Amino acid sequence: MRVLVTVTGSAGHANSMLPIARALAAAGHEILVVTTEQLAPRFAGEFPGVRPLLPGLLEKFAPVLEILRSGGEPPPELLAQFADIAGQMAWVDTAPHVTTAVRAVLPVAKEFGPDLIVRDGAELAACLVAEALGVPFVSAPSGDGNVLDPVRVLGPLNERRAEAGLPPQQDPQSIYRHGRIDCVPAAYSFAAFEVPPAFCYRQPVATGGGLPADIADRLAGRPLVLATVGSEFAITEEAMDAGLGVTDAHGPTPAEAVRAIASALAATDCLAVLSTGGLALDGFAAADNLLVRDWVDQPALLRHAELFVTHGGYNGIREAMAEGVPMVVVPQDGEQEHNGRRLHDFGIGEPAATPGAEAIAAACRGVLADTRYRERAAAVRGAMRALPGTAELVAHLESLGAG
Repeated sequence: MRVLVTVTGSAGHANSMLPIARALAAAGHEILVVTTEQLAPRFAGEFPGVRPLLPGLLEKFAPVLEILRSGGEPPPELLAQFADIAGQMAWVDTAPHVTTAVRAVLPVAKEFGPDLIVRDGAELAACLVAEALGVPFVSAPSGDGNVLDPVRVLGPLNERRAEAGLPPQQDPQSIYRHGRIDCVPAAYSFAAFEVPPAFCYRQPVATGGGLPADIADRLAGRPLVLATVGSEFAITEEAMDAGLGVTDAHGPTPAEAVRAIASALAATDCLAVLSTGGLALDGFAAADNLLVRDWVDQPALLRHAELFVTHGGYNGIREAMAEGVPMVVVPQDGEQEHNGRRLHDFGIGEPAATPGAEAIAAACRGVLADTRYRERAAAVRGAMRALPGTAELVAHLESLGAG
């Protein structure tokens, strides 16, 4: 079976797709990965066919960035669209870059001749490519995809279909015509809108080492708290430094958010490890209970952590759920605020009331002090481990490709 894989977005999107692509390749299927220039290196070492044909994050926001660079005011209809996260995702994921992507990918796809397309949940060009080729397609786990409203997507995506010479669709669920994949149980779904049931599988846990000695030696009976921010924080900060203004003007910058988390952890009775994702932590005084790293072995530390402080990316949240670790969410952008609310609904985490250090510290203390968070997180871990594995996922995808 030939499988075309399409991935856009941040590193977390690639990390969600990699286990699926690896499992298919291990089963003997031929994989062609179509992705962005930024994500291509994550696949190039494992898959012989990798084509960087999809737009990156800044390219997807290009029309808005152009307005900001020119000093102009965004039109009222655009401001209304961006008033909520579902509107933002619907606009960004169906913008004209979709047509450009279809025109770039379709000739490559025709030459490859896929039996199945597996797309990132927010990558919609693949839907149109699949429709043009008449092949089945499914969506893979994606934080952005969880807040994508099929109803709001239908109209603008039909405009893209017209530009690509394809007939319109009448069913909002047409972007899920052949189903969805997820790696959390249905009872713990993060989907914000009515979507078809997913085939839920158990994502392999990355092999990590043991607890580093410099951390183990300093625990001294204190709870271990792991705090990480997404790799896109550094990218966003670079874009802001370049004058692109790609974050909420009313919210903290990525650097401010990381400093607030550091201050909160320093004021919490714990041993904290903070991974900044490569973002410089300037102007912060060192604290005895806080270790700051550019990068950490997140799976290894989660196995020993009693709390995970996160910006709310879907990939990190799933990893913490798989290890039964309660969470505090300090959302930065995108679907992260929604994810924090879902963790509250599940009883396994809390969003910080504000992005300030005092509110973050209060949330950390509250979750650490209440054993019910840990008990409920352990129940979620059990449900995650009861999901079918990658062998069952491959069999499911093979049935779609053969149908």
